[in-house]
Amino acid sequence: MPELPEVETMARGLRPTLTGAKLGQVEVIDPKLLEGSGMSADRFVERVSESVVSHVGRRGKWLVWTLAGQRGLVVIQPRMTGGFWLIEPDRPHHVRILFPLPELGKTVWLTDARRLGRVLWFADQTQASAAFARSHGPDALEIERDDLAARLARTARGLKPTLMDQKVLAGIGNIYADEICFAARIHPEIPANTLSARQVDRLHAAISAILLRAIQAEGSSFDAGYRTVLGLEGGFLAENAMYGRGGQPCPGCGEPILKTRIAGLIGRPTYFCPICQPPPVPQTMRQR
Repeated sequence: MPELPEVETMARGLRPTLTGAKLGQVEVIDPKLLEGSGMSADRFVERVSESVVSHVGRRGKWLVWTLAGQRGLVVIQPRMTGGFWLIEPDRPHHVRILFPLPELGKTVWLTDARRLGRVLWFADQTQASAAFARSHGPDALEIERDDLAARLARTARGLKPTLMDQKVLAGIGNIYADEICFAARIHPEIPANTLSARQVDRLHAAISAILLRAIQAEGSSFDAGYRTVLGLEGGFLAENAMYGRGGQPCPGCGEPILKTRIAGLIGRPTYFCPICQPPPVPQTMRQR
């Protein structure tokens, strides 16, 4: 957490306020979030303060603020517990950076309970795109069907861990991988390179359908770690099919949903339906 729907919800929540707004004197309360940026807190404040935000966007799980007048780009990686508030946060001790908007009489608070997020600055779009390409595949909402098929064909790992590999496609985490696999009616442990053309078709359609539905619900809040910019809980887990529903009837067939752990996802539970998502056929049987 946050995954693509949560970061997209952050972008949509911030965009009306930030776009065209002038930042005041930025205050870095916790310089740890700048680790990896190659600059000190003072240098970051110098580069970003008094700039105008021309665009608020997203790449995978990264939030991107483009600054007008060739002032560069601010890239925020929320990671596990990072988030933004346009109202005073309910846990002010988790505030790490303040972005004041004096002309609007507002402030954007960046919070991070576990201090795992990172904030980077890039001089231009070329630098930012290169950094994204080094660690990410195509955005999960933009990947073409044939590109997805080609990337899946390169690995014999299980489908779910492959979907969660940001270098394969960017934006999918544990919650949405379960939902996507169920929507496509594919077992989460099937080797990615064994999917049929029809299964790839279903999977590609399920990726966009699930992520867009989650964005409409403003993401998922399964604990206090994620809230919208107005402090509200995301609503997706009130309407989802699999994640967190172990033992409950499958909405497709009524069979109890299984909760398990699969290879490649240490410490993360997996939920699936044993009827709607039949287990992969062993290779020896496929060859007969």
